[in-house]
Formats: sequence, C-alpha cells, structure tokens
Amino acid sequence: MQTKDKILLAFKDLSQEKGFYDATVDELALRSRVSKRTIYRYFNSKEEIIEEVMFKFIKETEQAIDGVLNSSEQAPDKIAKIIRILSERLKGLNPRVLRDLQRHYPIIWEKVEQFRAGKLKRMVTIVIEEGKEGSSNSINPTVATASLLATVRAVVNPTFMIDNNLTPEEAIQNVMHIFLYGLTGAKREF
Repeated sequence: MQTKDKILLAFKDLSQEKGFYDATVDELALRSRVSKRTIYRYFNSKEEIIEEVMFKFIKETEQAIDGVLNSSEQAPDKIAKIIRILSERLKGLNPRVLRDLQRHYPIIWEKVEQFRAGKLKRMVTIVIEEGKEGSSNSINPTVATASLLATVRAVVNPTFMIDNNLTPEEAIQNVMHIFLYGLTGAKREF
C-alpha cells in the first residue's frame, strides 16, 4: 500500500472513533506509523486529508450507483440495489463525522450536498422515466426529486441522526422505505 493511501486509511479509521474535528495529526501519525513530517509531505493540512477522504468516499459511491443506474435492470431492482449500496457504504459511518463536516468544514459539506442532490435527481428521473413505460404513472420528476432531497436533508442530517440515535444506514433505509412505500405500504390512487 502506498504511503498516501496508508495515511488516508488510518485517518478514515481514526475519524470513525473521534470524528474529523477531534482527530489530530499527532494521533494520525501514530495510527499510520508515519511521521508528521511524512504526512505533511503528502498533505498541506488536516482539512486537505479530510477532503481527500470524502472525495474518495463520494467517488466510490458514485461509481457503484452509476453502475446500477446504467444497467438494464428494471426500475424497482435498480432502486433496491441503490438502497443496498447506500446502506452498505453508510454502515458504520459515525454521524459525528458528518456533523463535523457540517460545522467545521462547510466547503467540504457543500460538496457532499451537491453530490447527494445530483445523484438523487438522476436516480429519481431515471426510475420515473423507466417506470412510465407501459404505465399511467404521472409523477412529476421535479416534485419527486425535491421531495426526496428535502427529506434526505432533514433526516440523513448529522444533528437529526445524533439527536435521534440513528446511524446513517438506518436513516437512509427509513427514508427510502417511506418514500417508496409510504407510511402504510398500501398503494392508493389520488
């Protein structure tokens, strides 16, 4: 494993325990078994390390989701796979990490928000358009996207998750279940 990757992996593990804000470069040096000088050879600041960890997380998540969205599977199967991908990617993610991004690293948090908005819009649009084939489904993709995005921002939100003792995995699973099946799970015509 390359030294830079070793540092990033060690920081990712350390941040799961302490959050991004409370993790120190001294602790990172111990955890990664490299000197602080070596860390600063690869990164100019702790914020740059955080940005790289989050960029890698976003990129890997994006590739997995795009693979599903570009597949020839039916819309319901795509949704199920995307929910599994998101659940797996968010499993074990400490909500403090997200809270730290939101509070202390707003520029990085905004990139996370842009990613979420872009992926949700693409997912909803593709699923609705594919679902219309042979159906009388008249859901407006703009309304569906705005509704889902607002719900995700409210629930898969660091403060909400911490206040309600939810993991990111639990939060996204509940949001998607309610969004797809409603509160009762029964299909109704309006």
